[in-house]
Formats: sequence, C-alpha cells, structure tokens
Amino acid sequence: MCGVKQLVRFCTSVCISCTSLMLAFGADLPSTKSLTVIPPDQSVNDVSQKVDLHELAQGRGGAWDPSHAPSHETLIGLARDRQFQRKLWCLEFAYRPPRIIEIEVPGEDLKIHKERIWYLLYRVRNKAVDQDAEAVVGFGGSTREVYFEENDDGEKDFTRPRIRYLNEPIPFGPHFVFETHEALSRDEGLLEHQDHLDRIISTAIGPISRREKIPYDMLHDSVSISEHPIPAGEERWGVAIWEDIDPRIDFFTVFIYGLTNSLRWEHEAEFETDLEHDPEYERRELECLRLDFYHPGDADHDDFEEVRVVHAGLFERLAMGSRLLEATSRAALTQAEYVEGVRNLGVRWQDFLEPEKEAWEGGAGLAPVEMFAKTLAKVDSVAERETLVSAFLGEQTIGWMEDLLRSVAGPVSADQDIIRRESLNEIGLTPESVLSEPLFSFAKIVAELEKSPDMEKRRKNAARFFGTSAFRLDQIAHEVAIARTAALLHILQVDGKKLQQAGSQRALDVLLPKLLTMADPAEDDPGRVVDRAENDRKELLKGLFGHDGPDLFERAMEANVGEEYLWDFRDARQEDIL
Repeated sequence: MCGVKQLVRFCTSVCISCTSLMLAFGADLPSTKSLTVIPPDQSVNDVSQKVDLHELAQGRGGAWDPSHAPSHETLIGLARDRQFQRKLWCLEFAYRPPRIIEIEVPGEDLKIHKERIWYLLYRVRNKAVDQDAEAVVGFGGSTREVYFEENDDGEKDFTRPRIRYLNEPIPFGPHFVFETHEALSRDEGLLEHQDHLDRIISTAIGPISRREKIPYDMLHDSVSISEHPIPAGEERWGVAIWEDIDPRIDFFTVFIYGLTNSLRWEHEAEFETDLEHDPEYERRELECLRLDFYHPGDADHDDFEEVRVVHAGLFERLAMGSRLLEATSRAALTQAEYVEGVRNLGVRWQDFLEPEKEAWEGGAGLAPVEMFAKTLAKVDSVAERETLVSAFLGEQTIGWMEDLLRSVAGPVSADQDIIRRESLNEIGLTPESVLSEPLFSFAKIVAELEKSPDMEKRRKNAARFFGTSAFRLDQIAHEVAIARTAALLHILQVDGKKLQQAGSQRALDVLLPKLLTMADPAEDDPGRVVDRAENDRKELLKGLFGHDGPDLFERAMEANVGEEYLWDFRDARQEDIL
C-alpha cells in the first residue's frame, strides 16, 4: 500500500515538475501581446523593371541609324529599355508603439548619469511558403521572383511573366529614422522637422528587455540583428533606440529601411544628355516603411502609454487647422479689424506674401513686416499711424514697435551701444539717423535681417540691433501673418463660425471648397463654379499659411484615415538618408 502511495506521489511530483518546466519555458517566449503586425508589401511589382543602361546610352545623342542592320541591334539600341529581373524580398514587421525609458549611461567624464531615451520594440519574420504545394493561395513567402513560362517550342515566352515564391535567407540591415513634426513655438513656423538616427546604447538593452519581458539574449540592437541572414520561417526581435528627442513633441514619424530590397529608378531629364552629371541623372529611391505617431508631449509628462498610431498627413491637417482657428479668433483678443486694416493701408493682401527662400527652415518671413513699416512711414500723422497699426494688428503691436525703436535708437548700456552701432554702421545707419526717420530705418534693418540663412542666425543678428527686445520682431511677424490669413479668409467668404465648430482637425475641410473651386457664373447658371487654377491655389495657400503653405497642403491631402502605415519610396542617396 505504501508503495502505491509513493508511486502516486512520485507521478504527481513529476506532473507538477513538467508543468513548472512548461510554464518556465513558456515565460521565456516573447509575448506577442499588443503587437501590430504589418504584412510584407507586395503591391509593387518591381521584380522586373525596364530602364536604360545609362553608362552606355547617356549623352550619346540620337541613336545611329545603320544602313544594313536594324537600329535596335546597335550598341545604343541594345542599351535602351533593358529588362532587369531580380529576386524581391520583404520581411513581415511587427511592433509595439514607441515608449520612453530612463537608463544609466556613461558620460564624457566616465561618470554614470541618467538619460531618457525613446525606443521601438519590433519583430521581423521571414515568412516561408510550402513549396511542395501545387499552388500558393493568397499571400506567399517573403521572397518572390518572376519567371516566364515556356511555349510549345520549349522557349521562354517573355509575354507571359509569372511570380513564384521562394524560401531563402534574407539579410536584414535595419536603418531607423525618427523624424519629428512640430511647431515648438509660434515663431518656428508651421512645419518644422528634426531627424534622429537610431543609436547603439548597450546599457539600454537590459532595462528594455526586463520592461518588455523579452529574454535578454533574444533582443538585438540594429547591429547585432544584421550579423546573420534570417532563415525562411524564422523571426528575430530587435529594438531601435533614439536619444536627445525634444520632450515637447506631439507628432513624429519613424521611417524603417532594410525591410525590403524594393527600389525604383528615376531619371532626371535635364541631365539626360549631360555626361558630366552621371550621379544626378540616375536616382534610386528605396522603399521604406512609414509609421506615424501622436504623443501629447510635455517635458514633465510621464504617461508613456499614450503614444498612438495615426495616419500620414494628420499633423499637417492639424497645423493648418490651428492657423485657421487662430486667424478667426485672434481679433477678439487684439481688437484688430484685419480687412479694414488692409484697406486703410492702401495695399493688397498679396503685398504681404513671404518671398521664396531656398532651404529656409523657420517661422514667418520679415518681408511683410518691411512692407508694413514702409507703408506706415508714408503717413505723416503720428495719430493716424497708431490708428492704422491698431486696426491692422491690434493695439498691443503699437507698444511692441515702440519697444523695438527705443532699443535701437534710445539710451542703452555702453556695451550694447557699441554692438548696435557696429551693426547699424554696416547698413549705413546710426542711432541718431534712426531717431530722425524711425520707420524707414526700421524697414531697412528688417530687410537686412531677412537675409539671414535661418531662424537661429536671424535671432542673433536681431539681438545685435534690438538687444533684449529682439523677440518682439518675431511677434510682429506672426501678427502680420495672422492678419494676412484673416483678411484672406474674409475675401474668400469662409464662415468663421463653421471653422470654429469644425475644430483644428476638420477646419481644412471647411476651407477646401474655396481652395479647389471658384465662382464662374454663367447666364443660365449664376451659381456655376469651376476648378481653381493651380497657380492661383498656391498663391492662396501662401497667403493663408506662409511660404510653406503649398507643401503643407500637399502633405495634408495625402491623409487617409484608414491607413495606419505606408510603404513609401524615398531617395536612397547616402547623403539624403544619413
């Protein structure tokens, strides 16, 4: 009897031990909870492409027309429209929304300090296909190639391409770009970008592994995950890490290169016959995965679970919508009469457009401020000037302009006086001459500052003229931009109440009918409308949103609420990616 009890006790302990082992081993398997899975992209059929061999065909002028052979058999003829066939692969990508973690890292002085980093946990999988099956139903493997069936004569029929799936190891060399979209302050403009590359921080792997419950030896950084190709049917877990991200950001995009070898060629027509511009003639665009996110940023905000996946173009829509809402509500705060202000100045809204500036990244331009100052300078009466300023920009702007003029022409410290006199002397002015002709001199200073290559340089130069009051200049530039937007909305007869009710996310939809169409009444149809010309629409967009208005609008119109990710082709030239 005792033997039976011992046997039962032994069997029970074995079962418990086996269960414990299963639980233990099961705990070592990464959890797929909250993973968003993106299947391999097969929408682009670029396994077979036709392009010219530009090394032979470029710059050779017209093709030679031989007398005793067809032209397509000449060297140039053979170099034209060549068909390139290759194997195309694309990995399955799964991820959890980006998070923030505080880790310990060694500093330059070799002392350990704490640092906040962003990271993206992901899994890549080389999907396999059953090659013994007679036909592949639905999605196949991660690798595919084109082949041609044979005709009755046993020759390849190049008019009948077919796709087949293969099981092959795939090299994965990831490249992650964290791109922020933000207007961190109103003088930095509606569209501001900062790019961050993923970093290798060895001390971050352990804390992330524990937090995400991924075994340490299974979690790779961007270097270790690329050491060996991924065999068919297998997967790997990795993490992309970024540092020095501004904690105030709300919108950001992660571009992921290396998931596919899909690319396309683009030829620059202007360099097509120029042998000296080989690199510019042929441009390769590499396909990458684009993920857009929204995070209510705050330097003291610690709820990292609020990062949400959104659709491309949402940031642009919100940025444009916010400008529209500000323009329709600003007058209640400033008591400005934007439309009457423009009329009283005797100018058009087009006179306040910002000129094109190559590679400019910043806020509102100063050319409209220069125009405003020159217009005021033509008015002799001081009282009338104040009335014009108050009507166009609001009463607070009067104090701002007085502050700026006092800083550049009034008494200041000895050190600041030396600095401002040097700056004024470079443009042929002195504090005394500014005092005699304040507005014309102010316009001349603004014109000089407009030559600055970027916002940072402009602020430094402005401080040399205006000292601690230099920030007032950006405030005035912003108010001029808002006045221009508000006046234009009135001219377009856009309902301000509807804009406010729509909110920032849908305000652009209220404006769209006015941007895309214009009235063109006919005798039999007084309400007839026609499509607005593209040049006309671009001018309106610059008037409403500044120099980056057309670019903002183009991005916003790409928005698709149903798409949480995009496969996008981007320039694959090294200097653009890195």
